[in-house]
Amino acid sequence: MLETDRFNRFCSLLCGATKSIQKLKSKYMTHFGLASAHTMCIRYLDSYPEGLTRMELAEMCDIDKAQISRTVNELCAKGYLSETENESNNYRKRLKLTSLGKDTADEINKAVSEIHAFVSEELGEDQLENFYSTFDMICLRLKQAEEQV
Repeated sequence: MLETDRFNRFCSLLCGATKSIQKLKSKYMTHFGLASAHTMCIRYLDSYPEGLTRMELAEMCDIDKAQISRTVNELCAKGYLSETENESNNYRKRLKLTSLGKDTADEINKAVSEIHAFVSEELGEDQLENFYSTFDMICLRLKQAEEQV
């Protein structure tokens, strides 16, 4: 019974947190005329100034090829990303933030920092480290469980 209660609680908390994060992303990204799906692409590309391929970005964002293509095409069309021209295959081209993309990433990162500070203000550094370490292990084990089923 305890395992069932823990599993139900875990699923409920995870779903609630995911919904809240999606709502925050959507609310903030509409300011830029973007959707929540664009958030992580911009953030990851900001962390890799040398650029990323579509495949690398899809893997980091944990989204499929079709969704990464739509998202990248939208970001390029709106002037947030540029793509190298030296490859004929779209999935080998390197994506980089434009100056508009970098400015937007700075604003997004500022908002993320403010939200993170608000959410974690009553938690100590040890609690946060323990949480992330534990959650990393749970996510890893869930991936492993997927492979066994």
